[in-house]
Amino acid sequence: MSFNIRPMLSSDLRTVEAIQAEAYAGHFLESAHIIAQRFDSSPTTSWVAERDGQVCAYLVAYWSKVGKISPLNAPFAPIEEMQCLYLHDLALLKIAQGFGLARLLINAATDHASNQSAYAIALLSVQSSKAFWQGLGFSEFAHLEESQQENLNTYLTGNNAAFYMLKHL
Repeated sequence: MSFNIRPMLSSDLRTVEAIQAEAYAGHFLESAHIIAQRFDSSPTTSWVAERDGQVCAYLVAYWSKVGKISPLNAPFAPIEEMQCLYLHDLALLKIAQGFGLARLLINAATDHASNQSAYAIALLSVQSSKAFWQGLGFSEFAHLEESQQENLNTYLTGNNAAFYMLKHL
């Protein structure tokens, strides 16, 4: 199967909401307003994968600094002195899994961050995805300030852990 990776457009946001609804448990679903706000704040740092013109996966990212975490489903303040590209949300439709789309989207983000002279990429690992991210070169970053640890805790649910992870470029 052939897929195309391209920058996300505002017209993709409804499809992104549908993909998110399929990919995440209820606790991790963000409102359409929050998804749009994150995209609008940094429209050049989000990508989609499409096949035959249909979006089937996405990656929403924005510029941040190492150790900064936005609480789940809450607005955030863009960082003026960016240090890293923060991968906020990566999701695929079930029918698009197994084709390497996550890696293609992450490669697009990595290339973009490198071209912008960022020195790292950061993310939160949720839903038992830590091993996946470690396989892509990310490591747990355990030196969070107390306020950022509190923000990380908004992603905890039941027995599921959340980890702030970092990859140096």
